[in-house]
Amino acid sequence: MYALARSAALALIAVLSMARVSAADMNMRVFQINDHLTSFYIGRPAEAAHSSQGPDWAADDALNVGVSTYVIHHGNHALVYDTFPVAGPAKWVRDYLTKAGIKHFTLVNSHWHLDHVAGNAVYADADRIATAATIQLLAEKRASIEAGTEWGPPAIKPLVLPNIGISADTEYYVGDIRVELRPVKIHSDDGLVIYLPADRILLAGDTLEDTVTFIAEPEHLVEHYNNMRTLKQWDIDRIFPNHGNPEVISHGGYRTTLIDATLHYLREVIARSHDSDYTSGTLADYVSDSVKQGWVSIWWAYRQPHRNNLSRVSKALKNKPLPDLPE
Repeated sequence: MYALARSAALALIAVLSMARVSAADMNMRVFQINDHLTSFYIGRPAEAAHSSQGPDWAADDALNVGVSTYVIHHGNHALVYDTFPVAGPAKWVRDYLTKAGIKHFTLVNSHWHLDHVAGNAVYADADRIATAATIQLLAEKRASIEAGTEWGPPAIKPLVLPNIGISADTEYYVGDIRVELRPVKIHSDDGLVIYLPADRILLAGDTLEDTVTFIAEPEHLVEHYNNMRTLKQWDIDRIFPNHGNPEVISHGGYRTTLIDATLHYLREVIARSHDSDYTSGTLADYVSDSVKQGWVSIWWAYRQPHRNNLSRVSKALKNKPLPDLPE
């Protein structure tokens, strides 16, 4: 039985390896993390190569920082973690998995943000898991998302919602691979990360990023910071974020120092928020120490998100006492 499973895994690796060439037009990269975990990566163009064609949150925001989705596979089963900012790459991934012999799919959405759910329609015939909070948020925002007014264009239509909601840690198996789905309130209150205990791997969604996290809910920032400190206590060897450096992802992922870098950034963002020149602080001002340590690297597309972070936190903490944050 083990030999057959191993053979199927190797066959999947071989088929996915061929995907690199045929995916050139969409700049899809396929990184085989191990014999049961694969990263599908798009975007992250060099600054000189980027040309904005107008308001487009998918092209000008998500794809500029780079997007990885992950697939846990064993035999003819696969669990797909998120579905890209546009549907085309999601279909490409499913087609290649199908060619590799996958017949049964399960989708897991990390949270409600549009760059993680745009390809959900590709898995309309499969079980789709998310936190109950994600399902509620997507249901409430469905009309504006399908109209292209929630974040602006492009619209996601149809928006296919997850159909299974969870509110607590949930065990799931892909073949004989144990997967733990863990709700976390980091980055967004509806977050859901994946932990693979046998590998000590964390699939982090947007809870962690390289260069810096997007502060989407500044009103919950202190709670999210404290929850991230708890994350540091998990038994983690490697971390794979949805938005990260493809060189790091393809060479074995991030160490837990990515958590340290994010905590340091959030402490600085909060601690400096009453400074008179606060909103003029550059990305390098806030991450230089972590860059020197090799924990993260500066990527050009994070300059604007950093400015947005400062603006949001400044408004949220204006005229309020600064919280005392533990290190």
